[in-house]
Amino acid sequence: MSGTLVVQNLQGPASGANANKIIVPAGQVLDASAGFVAPAGSVIQVANVYSTNGISVTSTTRISLDSYSFTPVGTASKFVITFFLQANWGGSPAGFGAYMYRNGVEIAASGNSHSVYINTVSDTYQGSSWSFIDNSGSTAGTPITFELRAQPYSPSLVQFSWASQSRGFVIMEIAG
Repeated sequence: MSGTLVVQNLQGPASGANANKIIVPAGQVLDASAGFVAPAGSVIQVANVYSTNGISVTSTTRISLDSYSFTPVGTASKFVITFFLQANWGGSPAGFGAYMYRNGVEIAASGNSHSVYINTVSDTYQGSSWSFIDNSGSTAGTPITFELRAQPYSPSLVQFSWASQSRGFVIMEIAG
């Protein structure tokens, strides 16, 4: 049997074991692939950028580590972003700061260029992660470039993601 059922609203029973529920029986699938409006606050897309290639720096210049072109599926979305970075260095004092950019503009920082810092130990490995919400909005289908940058505290050798360490970021698009 085939056909089309046209209704404006579906409503479950007001009382009983399945009060206010609309149940799709086992073995059946509700296919919303032709269109679905996610409720505000729902995660509608996730991207993960993960790198382990080592990058050596001997200056205090802020450098780009990784970038990713993210195409939002929603308009007026928010983005929950977690970024993480590990490094090692052979002298002290040393440290680094981590920064997230959106289309070339800084949107989050770990603090400053010595937010991950050590003063007395040499040949040490340090890392951290940071999370924030980007409320800048979005336009569905318009790409946004997210970029992870780092800035060493001192000009001594800093090696980002060295010896199988990792760095990267996770972007969760949240329906607006």
